[in-house]
Amino acid sequence: MDRREAVAHFRDVLGREGVRPALRYLNSLGPHRFTAVFRFEGGTLRNLHLIDRDDPTVERCPDQPVLDSYCIYVRETARTFLTEDSANDERVAGHPKQAVVQSYCGVPLMEDDGTLFGTICHFDYQAVPFDEDEVYILETVGPMLVQAVHRTEWHPSPVAA
Repeated sequence: MDRREAVAHFRDVLGREGVRPALRYLNSLGPHRFTAVFRFEGGTLRNLHLIDRDDPTVERCPDQPVLDSYCIYVRETARTFLTEDSANDERVAGHPKQAVVQSYCGVPLMEDDGTLFGTICHFDYQAVPFDEDEVYILETVGPMLVQAVHRTEWHPSPVAA
């Protein structure tokens, strides 16, 4: 299946079955263990969905400070950030996840008005390369995901008075 067919199939699964099945499909396209959707909420990185290929019962990971995730690089630039081997990537030297998450590709998720919503990412504890198709697919499905999350599943935290 080429990348255009993969995007079309993702769109179909998203429309028929929802966000989690679509993310499971997305995760099945590449070698990385995890696929996740995160939302930026101030200094907090809120996990909305997590697909763990090795443990299908996992739905989310704990929220964390944005600074403790590679998603910080996406937030700082509003651009795709990729590291295939963090142990040998000087750009992430000293980062809290450098010794844990060895490969990461995060793509910005943008609101219609251009505001940065969060990220869609693939990552793994092992150093695993990314190919152009994986990055293309993540970048292409991002706008579909933002709309689907808003329609069906994301509810903001209550605002303190």
